[in-house]
Amino acid sequence: MIHFKKLTVRGCGQMILRELELTLPDRGTAVLLGPSGCGKTTLLRSAIREDEDDPDLEVSGTIELNGVDLRAKFVSPLAVRQKIGLIPQRPVAFPGTTWDNVTFALKHTTRLSKQEIELRARAALEEVGLEEEVWKREADCLSGGQLKRVAIARAIALEPEVLLMDEPSNGLDPLAVVRLERLIVRLSEHRLVVLVTHDLHLTRRVANVVHFLWPFPDGCRVVESGAPEKILEVPARPETKLFVQAAWEGAAALYESDDELEDCEAEECMPRRMRLVHESNPRELLPEE
Repeated sequence: MIHFKKLTVRGCGQMILRELELTLPDRGTAVLLGPSGCGKTTLLRSAIREDEDDPDLEVSGTIELNGVDLRAKFVSPLAVRQKIGLIPQRPVAFPGTTWDNVTFALKHTTRLSKQEIELRARAALEEVGLEEEVWKREADCLSGGQLKRVAIARAIALEPEVLLMDEPSNGLDPLAVVRLERLIVRLSEHRLVVLVTHDLHLTRRVANVVHFLWPFPDGCRVVESGAPEKILEVPARPETKLFVQAAWEGAAALYESDDELEDCEAEECMPRRMRLVHESNPRELLPEE
């Protein structure tokens, strides 16, 4: 179980996250939804202490995994990253083959024997559904979907307790997304998988719990949490309703009650849009299957 307690992140002259409180379960899939730029990726980076490589970021608060503060001085970043794996939005292919990519961290961050490394790498590649013929292929020759699966295999080979994925479906065709969804469901049976995404269809199909984040002037916070059917169909907060309504119905849904909004900049009109959504009659937000 992960607890984010009063997590505050400052950077680039602004407050990104302000005293964020969030608890995630031991296993299953948790989805973080929210507008772009509200700090969702920063939250993931803070969990594996990647922020320590960025001198512009200041982080305070605690992140506990099973009662251990991951940001404590006696805990090394390497130990954290063996417990928590991060799949970035744009995975990077290391030089060499697919096999080289998956065995790299095992060779350089563990004391496993050659046989144990091979067993783990084979199991990880099989779990993500990559055929043996792909294992010997140069990683920089893989498709986007294959490279994302390599990145997942590279992470799960270390047998992390938590897997973080930043926009995993971004740039994938519908068939690749289906494969990804099935993989996420399998992976979440034995560990916690945390997704940052704007894809409400993906969220509805794989999430066990959804947390919605909103960027207030003094920093981003979690404003609503619950089961996907609750957040996506009958959100309680106007911020969540605004986001979900725009996602399902398109931007036109935000303008149809007020023609003047059509020529208005997003940030200037946000309070007015919020008021429109808050005062409007409830809509059927989900299309029929």
